[in-house]
Amino acid sequence: MDKYHKYGCIAYPIRILSSLIHKYVLSIVILLGLITLFASDIRADNPVKTASHIKTVQLYKKGWNMSYPIINLNPQEQLTLEFDDFAYESKNYQYSIIHCDSNWEESNLMQTEYVKGFMPNPVLDYQYSFNTTFDYIHYTLDFPNRDISLKLSGNYIIKIFEQGSEDQPILTRPFYVSESLVSIFPRIRYTSNSNFRESMQEVNFTIEHPNFRIANPNEEIKVILQQNGRWDNQIDDLKPLFIRHQELDYSYNRENLFDGGNEYRWLDVRSTRFAPEHVEKISFFDPHYHFTLYADKFLSKKPYFYREDFNGKYYIEVKENRDPMIEADYVYVHFALPVPAPYADGYIYVTGGLSDWQLHQANKMEYNYNSHMYELTLLLKQGFYNYQYHFLENNHSKAEVERFEGNYGQTENDYIIYVYYKGIGDNYERLIGVNISNSLKYSVKGK
Repeated sequence: MDKYHKYGCIAYPIRILSSLIHKYVLSIVILLGLITLFASDIRADNPVKTASHIKTVQLYKKGWNMSYPIINLNPQEQLTLEFDDFAYESKNYQYSIIHCDSNWEESNLMQTEYVKGFMPNPVLDYQYSFNTTFDYIHYTLDFPNRDISLKLSGNYIIKIFEQGSEDQPILTRPFYVSESLVSIFPRIRYTSNSNFRESMQEVNFTIEHPNFRIANPNEEIKVILQQNGRWDNQIDDLKPLFIRHQELDYSYNRENLFDGGNEYRWLDVRSTRFAPEHVEKISFFDPHYHFTLYADKFLSKKPYFYREDFNGKYYIEVKENRDPMIEADYVYVHFALPVPAPYADGYIYVTGGLSDWQLHQANKMEYNYNSHMYELTLLLKQGFYNYQYHFLENNHSKAEVERFEGNYGQTENDYIIYVYYKGIGDNYERLIGVNISNSLKYSVKGK
């Protein structure tokens, strides 16, 4: 039995059954998705959760769908949340927002202390998919809005749920609200540590606060560093190395190192008619499309080569139709990575925005002893994707990129620096500054 029949006739019987039975099967899948929504994640503080019937969740600054979910408190900006629900009828979805500390634990605040308005509120903007092999409903929500506004800075979680089932959300997503009270000046460079110079990047920075009093920086300030939106390798325990008048200096040479990694691989599934580079063939097994990729190569065995990428992000687009939000179809994408024998010391994951940078069962590859390859099939909405292969050793929480992708100090990466403040007597953590920087361009955006 080939892999198409494996994924089509056994794992996904809806492909060959009638439309009526298809609906019943989908209902069962949705029910199971709700039951298994909160399956274990690698990091306990990871706030990203998604039910199995919810697909292509995107949260970004309104008008810029490739941005990180970070907005200013004053003047207050908006975020856009989009997602697809594999369903045949719209549901009475509602949303609420929760204020959290820097570890994504719910703050000890009353709702009225951080939100102006009432919650929960309905999600009213939705459209049915049109002329697609998979039926779905596309939901869109812009917030803050006329129903609610935010009073405080900090970490937030938005959760979507059916009316009356707030304790059973179908998705949760984190976002950030900054006060922009301090200035952050990054210095991203090759590390001065000769042992890691060729493979790692050093993220030094200073925080200047001429108009914001910080009495005890070691106790009142917390800094978190992220690379390309990843959760598993973030650095969150840095203290200022030097404290000067109205300036905090974080110029380390080991504690602030990140693996340089490599540029992301790319995947183009915008057209079901023409196979682009990296796609071996496009097959149609009624009623769904399958994209078989050429077996990927170990980039760790090759010299570094710059390729422009989106640092793991993706965008939705379809070439044969006009409205990608409701006319882009879902297709099965078959990944393959040749390895002579399975690894006993860990697991391989296909990661990036297509998996919300998660390391869980849905994007873990399985070894095929017949083909001598690690394989994975993902259901993706038509668009243009970045991805990488990450290896997670047993009993570790941080994945490594070097085994398959290589590790190069000159790789282009985004770095996000979050600065939190909690003074003596304060009952919540304020986000007083955010800086988004690029290893090639330095500061892209400061907040």
